[in-house]
Amino acid sequence: MSHIAIRVDASQAIGTGHVSRMHVLASMLQGSGHQVTLVCRDLSGNLIAVSQEQGLTVAVLPAPENSLSNTDWLGVSQRQDAEETTACVAYQPVDLMVVDHYALDARWEQSIHTQLGCPVMVVDDLANRPHDCDLLLDQNPWPDRTTRYASQLLNPQTQCLLGPDYALLRPAFAALYPSLPPREDKVIAFFSGTDPTGESRKLVDAVKHLGEKQKLDRLPFSLLIVTGRRNPDRDTLCEEPVPDGVSVVEALSDFDAHMARARYAFGAAGVTAIERSCLGVPSTLVCVAENQHAMAEYLAGQPGYQYLGRGEHTRWQDYASALQHLAANWHQLPTLPAITDGKGAERVVAALEHDLCN
Repeated sequence: MSHIAIRVDASQAIGTGHVSRMHVLASMLQGSGHQVTLVCRDLSGNLIAVSQEQGLTVAVLPAPENSLSNTDWLGVSQRQDAEETTACVAYQPVDLMVVDHYALDARWEQSIHTQLGCPVMVVDDLANRPHDCDLLLDQNPWPDRTTRYASQLLNPQTQCLLGPDYALLRPAFAALYPSLPPREDKVIAFFSGTDPTGESRKLVDAVKHLGEKQKLDRLPFSLLIVTGRRNPDRDTLCEEPVPDGVSVVEALSDFDAHMARARYAFGAAGVTAIERSCLGVPSTLVCVAENQHAMAEYLAGQPGYQYLGRGEHTRWQDYASALQHLAANWHQLPTLPAITDGKGAERVVAALEHDLCN
């Protein structure tokens, strides 16, 4: 049995996506008999309690002395973070360190190599900083995935797992992929766990406006809006009245099953875009974080996608127009080709066990 440590954070500034995909990897590793320790800093909006509720062991790093800003996602120096991380997991030998964090780079990874003497796996999708790692995972569907990480960013010996074949999706997606349930006249909307640009609010305002101008139940679909647990406006959104045919909820335990039955979706250009593709659900995209911009621009040119642009520029009127256009074309929706079978986490664990954990 190997001891695998995973350095990852969630916060209001960072969002929840990094921790969510590490939950998938950690659970898969535990299921394969490995001991896993998540290392997370005590930041505002963290998912430490959620991780523990899922049966994961979490080593908690102290909160930074200064409040976290949108430009300083780490809160401390990389050197301090590496020292504190090492101290948290050094109670027993570490066979592999996994790091999924935009604020960490080759300097942190070199420190981990030196202090723990173990291989390092990096999960990234920015390709904007050097890494000193044994394995790199980038699960996004980039058109230039084989050349995206230039030689100055990686060691020549680094093994790369690139593209949606290695996407860290929950096991439910692999189970749903080969035999999808019948589609319903339903649209599902989800703009990440934190919804930093307030897209849920804009969509609710749009359906209210349409409800005033025309009966929403005359539209050929129902609308389910999932706000996300860390959406600061979630309580208000879930409690205020909405037109018939519209539901607003904080979260869904069977989100994947609802998505599989939907004929269309509104959402961010993050991991849920890969999830929607796995289930063949076309969608209207919005970029809610800077790291999503390149992927949103790329997907916008592919069949099955409409793109509203960056969230800081979208308005409720844009959603109203998108809903009206969707209603007018409801029976001519395009087919979204699947870019993954949902078994990426299995492939990643197999690669880790073959190359790094022996």
